[in-house]
Amino acid sequence: MFLLELFLLWVMLPGHGLAAAQRTATQAPNLAGPGDGARLTVYVRDENGNSFEGLATVNLQHLTTQNLASGATTGGRAVFDQLGPGEYTVVVTAPGYVSASEGVNITLPNQQEQVFVTLKRDTNSEMASAPAGPPVLSPKLQKQLSKVIEALHANKLDTAQKELDAAYRLGPANPEVNYLRGLVADRQGNVASAEASWEKTLSLDPKHSLALLGLATILARRGDFAGANTYLERVLQNDPNSWHALQLLSIVCLRQGDYQAAVNHAERSIELGKNLANSARLTLAAALIAQNQRDSAEAALQAFLAAGPPQAQAEIANRMLEKLRTGTSPAETASTEISAASAAGTNLSDLPLVKPDLPKWLPANVDDSVPPVDAGVSCPMREILDGAADHVQELTRSVDRITATEILNHQVVNEWGVPIREEKRSFDYVVSISKIREGYLGVQEYRNGTQDLSVFPDAIATVGLPAAVMVFHRYYRGDYDMKCEGLGRWKSGLAWQIHFAQKPGKRSQLRGYRAGVNAPSIPIALKGRAWVDKNTLQVVRVETDLQAPMPEIKYFAEHMDIEYGPVRFQKQNETMWLPMTADIYFELRGRRIRRKNVFQNYLLFSVDEKQDISTPKDAAASENVAPASAGPRRP
Repeated sequence: MFLLELFLLWVMLPGHGLAAAQRTATQAPNLAGPGDGARLTVYVRDENGNSFEGLATVNLQHLTTQNLASGATTGGRAVFDQLGPGEYTVVVTAPGYVSASEGVNITLPNQQEQVFVTLKRDTNSEMASAPAGPPVLSPKLQKQLSKVIEALHANKLDTAQKELDAAYRLGPANPEVNYLRGLVADRQGNVASAEASWEKTLSLDPKHSLALLGLATILARRGDFAGANTYLERVLQNDPNSWHALQLLSIVCLRQGDYQAAVNHAERSIELGKNLANSARLTLAAALIAQNQRDSAEAALQAFLAAGPPQAQAEIANRMLEKLRTGTSPAETASTEISAASAAGTNLSDLPLVKPDLPKWLPANVDDSVPPVDAGVSCPMREILDGAADHVQELTRSVDRITATEILNHQVVNEWGVPIREEKRSFDYVVSISKIREGYLGVQEYRNGTQDLSVFPDAIATVGLPAAVMVFHRYYRGDYDMKCEGLGRWKSGLAWQIHFAQKPGKRSQLRGYRAGVNAPSIPIALKGRAWVDKNTLQVVRVETDLQAPMPEIKYFAEHMDIEYGPVRFQKQNETMWLPMTADIYFELRGRRIRRKNVFQNYLLFSVDEKQDISTPKDAAASENVAPASAGPRRP
């Protein structure tokens, strides 16, 4: 029983809109019978009066309190049929927009009614202010950028400039095109042009890490260390494991006289980048000398030389070693040496990229590095595991009462992570986790009231996301080797870091793959890392990767990152920790796919409310049988 046929990547998934209304709707008084009733068409507009092109959820309420039906807009409209006479309220919600509502009164049995709802941007919403994302690259522009990168790899700057000019004509507003323009200009020594191109990149994509690094490098060269630090902090907010950013930040801290910070950042850069970050050992040595830690500085320099650095850098290291051994190397001299090393030896102009390339499409593997933890803090492992297990069991007892809106952003990306095709969908989401028998749980999901998998893009379904946390359930945690890495940080709080990996010889019960609805399920072995809140012992984040690629099914990579958060249900005076976002990356049968799921508008149904909530047809007959896909009464 695979809880996470989460990557039913392999079949097709359900449609999430109308039949869900059958499960969650409260019957309106005098509802018209089959074939009768009024029709209500809801038109959703943006602030300019145009048809709303994004994803919007339309909820139809009766007497402003009871949710009668829900549906997602198609082409900026939603249609509700078979409505009886009465007063209704239309409530429209969309990510990044202020909810809007309009009232409508239906008086005649066969009335044809229309209502127009305008959505306005929510200026306080992170979604509203975030960029829509980089534009999808056309095949021609992809090919042109490949030529630019090949020329940069070969250090043929004239050729790179020629190909880049052609790329710019095809995509002048593409952030990757503008980033590469800055990179080529920087390699040519045209710093002003590089700066302008990278600033334009950030105007198109404010989180573009490589452009942020490029601008930080320029400011560091000028001696504007405070300005460089600002850009580097932005990089590390997006990617705390960027060894490039940490290496440059160590130099900035050294030049500002913050020697301990320089040591910390240099050591972390080396830990993450290994020999690629070897030049950070020069900064580390200089900061240690400034603190009169001469033996440690000498060890850092010896390690630097052992890694085979370029000749210019080796000469700097040897001069520092000589002064250390003669006892004539004050901190000021060390800082001067490292200044020369950073300006000439470590090639700050090349710092944004060790080699010219675009960002990778797949995040780092959980085993590539270990996020920093507090030194000397021991883990109460049994307490952590038992506390997390208790909360997971609470979740399994609650999810049969919960519905949500699920926003899915599906992208097919190229090898650099740039979307070549994108699609967005929205579902009314219902999930149920039930005990099949002792030691086994089952997960059922309804999207738009059905379990039909065809609602997913590209005939690839990813289901069972809420069950990722089940790695801590007492039924399943024995299948994994678990190790506490220490007390780290998650957002603004403290969290225990738990690494887990499928035990050899243990068959995975949490993840499976099917090549079709009736095909056998193939178990997928996992490894990952979880963050467990120090105070509450709630699981706040889970990251997973494949134990190993699976070429036999052409499944070469997978990375999943799920965040959980507290959802307060004020009417029931109850708080639950539920999935907030899930980022999924996988490479299957020659396609690289990135999906972002956002769960919002959680609702908790309580039997105390005396709501008449019906279940999908046939669902009552058997919990393990998908409901028949009969035509819904209302969209």
